[in-house]
Amino acid sequence: MNKQIQRIIRNSIDLHVHIGPEIIPRKYTVESLDKAERGRLYGAVLKNHFYPTSYLIKSTNVKNIKLFSSIVLNNSVGGLNKEAVYNASLVSDSPLVVWFPTINAEQFLKQSEYEIPPEWVGGSLKNFRKANSINSLRVLDKNNKLGPKALEVLEMIKSTNSILATGHISWQESVALIKKAEGLGIEKIIITHPIYQRIDMPVKVQKQLVLLGAKIELCYSMYSIDKIPMEKIAEQIKAVGSNNCVLSSDVGQKFSQAPSKALYDFASKLLNLDITLRDLEVMLVKNPRMLLDVKR
Repeated sequence: MNKQIQRIIRNSIDLHVHIGPEIIPRKYTVESLDKAERGRLYGAVLKNHFYPTSYLIKSTNVKNIKLFSSIVLNNSVGGLNKEAVYNASLVSDSPLVVWFPTINAEQFLKQSEYEIPPEWVGGSLKNFRKANSINSLRVLDKNNKLGPKALEVLEMIKSTNSILATGHISWQESVALIKKAEGLGIEKIIITHPIYQRIDMPVKVQKQLVLLGAKIELCYSMYSIDKIPMEKIAEQIKAVGSNNCVLSSDVGQKFSQAPSKALYDFASKLLNLDITLRDLEVMLVKNPRMLLDVKR
């Protein structure tokens, strides 16, 4: 084990950990994750595709690691629903991460057979709905302008000091969303795994968006589940610069490693591809703590 990487992981905040109970089978509840990652991870943002996680965290006696809340704007919370953001933020003790639609994003459903991809659940799809039966969510209107509900959500993100994450919307929608967010003065923006095949945002577009203050998220799951070569992920980091990136695990699937183990493997493989220890500390510690207002 590389002790320097271990130290970085112990101080890191994983910005993308899936938590149960959820419709999708999950490895951890809040309680079991808190116990499992004691002394291994500083903190984690908990994500659930169906419910705000601020309520899960508030109802649990967390002792070992710092847990941060999020909401995903899928159909189960009313889609692009500013009131859902507002109420979830009231229950959160730290800045709320607000993901735009994921499994119900129009772009995502167009490329899927099912609402929930089989690879996310190890192939088990009992009672899961076909993608073409789902009410899809789109950020842009029919004229390709930012829709009124998306604008309302952005204004609520601003007023609640929350963090914008783009979710699984198309990269073209992300461009419009981020430009408007920057214009509103939203300073904390995460472009959710743009290297993911169902998003595939061009690097030249990413370079433009980091100039507006956005951070590029790179996830271990893109390698472990979606089979994107680690070399491509390293090239992505070098292209946009580690100062503009965050690393996360995007684990929590029943079959996945623990977040700390996933991040350790991620960091070790990137170190072998000329991503430096300084780069790793910036992406795993400095940038996540800045986004979440963690001072130490």
